[in-house]
Amino acid sequence: MSDPIIKQINLQLFKLNFRQPIITSNQSIRSRTGIIIQVIDQFGNVGWGESSPLAGFGEGIIYTARSLKRIQKLLIGVAIASLADISSILASHNLPPVAKFGIELALLNLLALNHQKSLAQLLHTHYRPSILINGLIGQVSPEVAAQQTQQLCALGYTCLKVKVGDTQDLQRVRTVRSTADAFTRDHRNIKIRIDANQAWTVSEAIQKLKEFTELDIEYVEQPVNADNLTGMAEVCNSVEIAIAADESVRNMDSLLRVIQTQAASIVILKPMALGGILTAKTLAKVAIESGLDVVFTTTLDSAIAQTGALHLAAMPEIKRACGLGSTLFTDELFTPEEFSRGNKFKQLLTQESTVVNGEIVI
Repeated sequence: MSDPIIKQINLQLFKLNFRQPIITSNQSIRSRTGIIIQVIDQFGNVGWGESSPLAGFGEGIIYTARSLKRIQKLLIGVAIASLADISSILASHNLPPVAKFGIELALLNLLALNHQKSLAQLLHTHYRPSILINGLIGQVSPEVAAQQTQQLCALGYTCLKVKVGDTQDLQRVRTVRSTADAFTRDHRNIKIRIDANQAWTVSEAIQKLKEFTELDIEYVEQPVNADNLTGMAEVCNSVEIAIAADESVRNMDSLLRVIQTQAASIVILKPMALGGILTAKTLAKVAIESGLDVVFTTTLDSAIAQTGALHLAAMPEIKRACGLGSTLFTDELFTPEEFSRGNKFKQLLTQESTVVNGEIVI
């Protein structure tokens, strides 16, 4: 089969509600608004992408939409034969990160389909067939946290991520730990990681994390302000719990600063916020070569972007659970009234991957 040539690009705005609000130290997220991207080639093959900006990570929805409308016409008639082609084409258009992620994912999926490969096979010479993922518990009451822990453990999750940074955080994590430990009777070791979302000062972080030490915490994400790498390095050298940089890593330059300052031993990479699957893969390789562990997560995206990130996370160097679960949304899809294919897009956006023993098979 000859190389795919782009014949048509369709864009569709959507909104999905969460089953329960995702509460962090700095915001309460009740829904996600984004844009579905459909790239069609001369054979009628379709590559799907998604651009869903999240406050604090990249541009807003209006700027994303304008950027995608601009590229929509410019790519018509363009042929793509390789990953290098996709990188080169998009580099020449200077797209903001979220828009770039969406159109790149659509092109990657189209190229994989044309080559009769999965996205993981297209991206990696060798890849893992299943991905360990974590369950998510927001800033909820300890009682609700206990219920959610029971539900997640019953579904097979072996790694739980808990949002902290409020007055109940220590009690919440203690409750999650004691509830999760009940499942060790089934000979499962359930890991717990916490995410402060920049909630603490340096001194607060050191004090708090010393209190959390007894709870066998895998690592803490972004304990202090993302730009305070010197402070984060101080925290890293003062506590036993491993430190992960999340909001601190926005591009290659910021990753290199994290490495240089030794501010973290783990980096959290969000492909949507970084500007694409290929960019995230490049950053992951640099981090790993520098001795850091890598965890891929989404920005609470729909199933389209989550699936892309899952296939990226199949790279064999990834050892820790990734934040790529897809059980967060209701089945309710909101699109403009004139859009008549809502059911088709609802399945694409909300389909859930089956979690078995804490893993998703790709």
